[in-house]
Amino acid sequence: MDAERGRVVRRSERRAGKLAVVVAVQSALVAACLLVTLYVYWLVQGQERVSGDNVHIQFSPISSFSGNATLQFNHTYSVNRMGLADGRNQEILVNCTGPYVLYVDVCYLSLTEEEITGTLQLQVAGSGTPVSSFTLQASREVCRGLHSLAYLRASEQASLHLVAREEFKIKRATVGLSYLLGTASQCY
Repeated sequence: MDAERGRVVRRSERRAGKLAVVVAVQSALVAACLLVTLYVYWLVQGQERVSGDNVHIQFSPISSFSGNATLQFNHTYSVNRMGLADGRNQEILVNCTGPYVLYVDVCYLSLTEEEITGTLQLQVAGSGTPVSSFTLQASREVCRGLHSLAYLRASEQASLHLVAREEFKIKRATVGLSYLLGTASQCY
């Protein structure tokens, strides 16, 4: 009780009211942040993942080949400033000089269930040595994502070769090549 005016002061009720207002404002801010986050997430999900100006080529999955073979690319999934150089769909025409990342998502196996080795090589036409290579070993089915850096020059033609015995089989491979120095406007 207040001694001077004779009334009861209820401080706990005032504190509870202020606390309720603070909690309500905080909850509203959290909800607003959640809505903004979800909006940005859905906006990003709808966008194309590869920049349209990025110098690259990505092929549709290749299936079932074995032994010594040059990979046959069926269709390009995404392409900019690169292409296939021949009618047999084996050689990639490079239009920009510089470093590239070669990426391969591959599933392979040994048909005899013994440990067997194959080598996947990126070769440039007219060169005796591979620009990049991956060693693949398997006694059962193995699926791996691989990547390597390779320096290629404009007007070169590159192809991907499997060097292995007939008992080594690639079930599926997705291949891509991306220019690391930027976009088509930075291509030289």
